[in-house]
Formats: sequence, structure tokens, C-alpha cells
Amino acid sequence: MVSVLGVSVGASAVRVAYPDDEGAVFRSFPVDAASEHPEHVVADAIETVRAERAADDVQVFGVAYRDEAQAAAVQAAIDCRLVPEVTAALRMLEASGQLGDHSTLVFYDLGSSGLTVTVVDRLTGTVLGTARTDEISGDVVDRLIRDHQLDEKRIAPPADAAAESALDARCRRAKEELSTNTAVCVPGDGGLLLLSQDILDSLIVRHVEASARLAREVIESSGRAADAVVLIGGGAHIPLVASLMESWLALPVIVPAQPELVAAEGAALLAQEHSGTSHRIGAGGFAKPVIRGGALAGGALAVVAVIGLGLGVGGSHLQSSDGDARPVATQPSDAQMSPSPAPAPVSTPPPSAAVSVPGPAEEEASVPEPAPAPAPAPRPLIPGLPQIQLPTLPPPPPLPPLPRIPGL
Repeated sequence: MVSVLGVSVGASAVRVAYPDDEGAVFRSFPVDAASEHPEHVVADAIETVRAERAADDVQVFGVAYRDEAQAAAVQAAIDCRLVPEVTAALRMLEASGQLGDHSTLVFYDLGSSGLTVTVVDRLTGTVLGTARTDEISGDVVDRLIRDHQLDEKRIAPPADAAAESALDARCRRAKEELSTNTAVCVPGDGGLLLLSQDILDSLIVRHVEASARLAREVIESSGRAADAVVLIGGGAHIPLVASLMESWLALPVIVPAQPELVAAEGAALLAQEHSGTSHRIGAGGFAKPVIRGGALAGGALAVVAVIGLGLGVGGSHLQSSDGDARPVATQPSDAQMSPSPAPAPVSTPPPSAAVSVPGPAEEEASVPEPAPAPAPAPRPLIPGLPQIQLPTLPPPPPLPPLPRIPGL
């Protein structure tokens, strides 16, 4: 069996995608920030995956590149099929069916080292305009979080380079966890890193707004009216990015399920299509990625949280067997329902027949009730005044006789 690998080269990681019987498998290989040769990481990553897939004859490698300099470096390190990142991303989005009928797309690619905004003609794949900036990036967001924590004296300053690297990793983890949570707590040396979604938004809002202005300028310079914005790269997970792009550009926003893997998936699709083999990767080949390792634990926790919300925590409805939702408050408890004797077996009447079953009120009607006490007589009313009833006071006690004085 001939297999294929799709690779994307980022500033912080090299990602490899390849088909699997259950969907797709993704591997990420970190890139050392001090290294100036990520193409070496690409070669090592491909060799590692090939060794793991010894049973397959891996002959086709598709590598998505950002610019010509990166493409030349990768081509010198390994023999592979090179495709531009925009082309690879467009191919994957076409396969996913998320583009609808939009014809002119804006790719907002926010990665760890910077932001690239590209206007693309969907039909031809032509790049109509592009711009890149490092004023906003994943690293910039991490640095803003770190500076905020240190300025607020919530954590101790790192004592050495190792502690500083560990703090950067904690800030990055807090940013990633806030994509699905409203607040996070990341333990580590120097104290707990506490961060809420509102604080993160306040730290990055000006940078995201500046990126929206850049996207607007690229659209205007392209000479085309854009139909939709597609967020790709790891920064697409930040909720504020999607909301501000939609409001600033007045365009629908498309966020793929795994925006950081779009280029690698597209590179694999393109490499397979040009390999001439009979085994092809369909659109569903990457639709349901296989979750490996520690990611499964997080997914299990999410399922438990959903079950808790649906069944125990403030739930207001239960689902009946016929699919109708019934308010919980209307369901009587066992204490409120009076026990009734088990009915004797009877024949089931036809639907049109009316069956009279005596209710509790009818059964209790045959029990004699004690005669009610006579109502008290009405109290006297004052003539000429509004009909206000006054209470009847008891007569006063008799006065004691006065002493008799002799001679009077």
C-alpha cells in the first residue's frame, strides 16, 4: 500500500498529517526557537513517521511552505512535493465543504511568529493581495500574559533561563485553555497563574483591532469585495479574534475544527492527488481526526461536564421517551403523590368507550362530615358611618362601693 504524508512548517512546530483506518493521525514536532533551519526538523519528522509506519510504502510527501526561501531550504533537505500554504489550505477547505458559495476569501493566518492576511480567488486559487506582520502573534499574546502576571505581582519573577522558559510555557498553556474556558489556573514555580477570559481580551484587544485594520487594507488593495474570512493557525482558537473580525469586516467568519492543521491536511490531499496511485484520500479522510494520548482525557472531562449540566446542575427540563421536554418542576415527587392500591386486572376497553373511574374526591364523599359550627352573629354597626364592623367589648366589671362618711 502506498501512503502519503502532509507536512506544514511553522515557526514553533512542524506538523505531519497522514491517513489512518479510523480517520487521520496528526503528529507535531517542536521547532527550537534558536534554530534557523526548520527544514532539518521537517526531514527528521518525516523519517520518524516513516519508521513508525514501516508496513506502508510511504513514497509521497507534500510539504506546505510559506515563502520561496523556506521552499528552497526544504527542497534542499528532502525530496518532496512542495505546495504553497494558501493552496494547501484552500484544498482542505474545499474538501471539508465549509466554504459554501463564497468566491473571494480572506485567509487570516495567525501563528506563533506572526500574522499573514491573504485575499484569494477561490475558483483559480490566485492570490489577489497579501500582507504579513509580527505586531500580533501567538508569542506576542504569551508575552502580554507574562508581563501582566509579573506587573500585578501574582507570580514571582523567574530566577534563571530555565524558569523563564517554564513560565513562557505556562502562559502559552493558559492562552490555549482559555479557548474553551472562561478562567484558568496554571500551577508552577513562582505561584499560581490565574487568568480570566475578560483579562485576556483586555490585554490583546488593541492588537486584534490593529490586525482587523490590516485585513481591511489588504481587502481594499486587492480590488475585490471579499465574501468570507477564514481563520487558520493556532491563533484562530482565541474567541476574541473571530468576534472582532466579524464586526470590523462585516463578513461571515469560518473557523475550521483544527485550524492549525489545515495546511498539513491540504498538503497531504494535494500530494496524494498528484501521486498517480489508485488509493486516494477523500474529504472524509481527515474529517474525523483520531485523538491520541492526553487529548482523550480532556475530551472525557468535557463529556462529564456536559452530562453534569444536563442532569444535575441547575437542569430545568427532562427528556421524555416520546421526545417532548417537560419541566422538572411539574413532576410530582413521591412525597407529594398519595399511594393508591394496585388495580385488579380488567379488560382493556376500546378507545371509543368511556370508562368512569371514581377519583379520590368521590370516594371521600361517602364519609359523613361533622356539622359545621354556627357562624357568629354579626357585630353591631354604627349608623351613618361606613359599614365598618367594630369588635364587641365585654361589659366592664362593677365598681367597688364607696365608703360612707359619717355625718353626711
